[in-house]
This record gives sequence, structure tokens and C-alpha cells, in this order.
Amino acid sequence: MGIMIWIRGARLKTLPLAIAPVLIGASLAWHDAGQRRVVVASLCGFVALLLQIAANFANDYSDGIRGTDAGRAIAGEQLSRGPARLVASGVNPKKVLAAAGICALAACLCGLAVVVLTGYWWFIAVGLACLLAGWFYVGGKHPYGYHYLGEVFVFIFFGLVATCGTMFALSGAITPDGLLGGSAAGLVAVAVLCVNNLRDIESDSNHGKHTWMTAMGRQNGTVFTIAILIISALIALHHLLQSSIYAANSIPLIAIIAILCAAQIAASYAIARKTYRRALPLCSLDSLTVAAIFVLSTMLA
Repeated sequence: MGIMIWIRGARLKTLPLAIAPVLIGASLAWHDAGQRRVVVASLCGFVALLLQIAANFANDYSDGIRGTDAGRAIAGEQLSRGPARLVASGVNPKKVLAAAGICALAACLCGLAVVVLTGYWWFIAVGLACLLAGWFYVGGKHPYGYHYLGEVFVFIFFGLVATCGTMFALSGAITPDGLLGGSAAGLVAVAVLCVNNLRDIESDSNHGKHTWMTAMGRQNGTVFTIAILIISALIALHHLLQSSIYAANSIPLIAIIAILCAAQIAASYAIARKTYRRALPLCSLDSLTVAAIFVLSTMLA
């Protein structure tokens, strides 16, 4: 299988969730950022991407050795209930753990570069919190992802921390728009996790993994997931309408809203139809459409 097994194990379809909050935070701080804004923003993007990949490998390792991912071999991915996993495919768990460590180390190096460029040394504590959150999601003896807290931490770290952290690194401030943008990105990330957990609801219950979806059940969980996707879109539209672009840029405004609505409808339809393999990438891409609202409203203002 070679390198392809590692590429697929990195779960590339989830990476928009790492990019979206960085784009939102950078766009909101762009006009107030310093001369090194391109470098700092790029480094923040690399930190988010590498931490996401490290977390994916770490989750693969932890769930794999617990047996939660049994049946998710690469060779049988088309027949499996979800995306393939490395440990379930027979890859040595120690190699998967090492891959997670390498990606985490690379993220730390990029993060240290941000610290040196900005002078915000307390970012080291934020980075450490991100590393611990990534590992203890399903790692350790008492993973919080098995006790109804996965959705909370995903909202915090894939939404507020990533967005506001990027914003502060560039401008030295966090605004209400930054909190709203972080909330929008975080809600989409929670929706992706909920889709993942809806797909695995029976397996998670059998392995003692308690999520919001196992608590709500499939029907209520489906309604909840679609609802938070809609809320994230409404937050983005609120930001768009609060900007000044609608006064002189009606065509871009209509185009942006049409794209966002199309993405929302496609993702919601896939969730409602229980076609989770299609819903997961659609929800991930939806995070980019939400981010595009913030980026374009800043560019066109």
C-alpha cells in the first residue's frame, strides 16, 4: 500500500476543519496585522493542519488498540461502515503513534516560530493545551471523547481557540466578530463529529463510547446536527449583512449566499438520508464556505 495508506489514514477530508478557523481569524485581523502577517498567518495554518493530522493519527492509534475501529481495514474500505483506519488495517500501532508524534513535533516547531515572531510567549501554554486535548480525546485511561465531552472540546479548539488564536497572533486583539467567527467554525466542526458519531452510533454504544449521538439517538441526533449546521450559516450571514459590501456589491453578495445555501442543503440532505460517507466531506467543505463568507466580506468591504 505504501504512502497511500498513510495519506488515507491522515483523513484528508477532515482538514478543511483546521483551515477554516485560521482563514476566519486571519481575515478579521488582516487590516490591523503587521508587516509579517502573511508569514504569521501561514504558520498558524501549518500549526492547525499538523495538529489535526497528529490528532487523527493519535485517535487511530487509541481507538485501534481498543478495538473500536474493528472492521475498518483499508482493503475493505468500500464495504466498511466508515473511513479506513491504519491500525485496523494491520499497520503497527507503534508506527501510527510515531507518525502522530512527528506531526505534533512539526506543529510545535511552527508554533514556536509564531511565538518568536509575535512575542506572545503564553502561546506555548495554548499549544500545550491543544496537544493534550488531541491526545486525551480518545487516548489515556479516561478519554473525554468517551464521556460526552468530545463535542465540547471540538467546539472550543476547532472553533474559538483556532480562530481567536490566529486573530490575536496577527493583531494582538480579539473582537466580538472573532468570537462569532470562532463559534461558526466550531459548530461546523461539531456537526462533522456528530455525523461521524451518528454513523458509529451502534459501535460506540457497544464499546462504551458515550457521545451526544448515543444519548440523543439517531433521529434526534440527526435533527440536532442539521440545526447546528444551519446556525453556523446564520452566524456567517449575520456577519456578511453587518459588513458594508451589500450596499455596492449585490452580485457578489448573491453569489456568496447561493454557494453557502447550496452547501448547507447538500450536507443537510446527506445527513437526513443517512448517507454519512457523503455527508462527512460535505460538512467539512461547508466549513470552507462559512470561512469564505468572512474572508470575502473583509476583502470586498
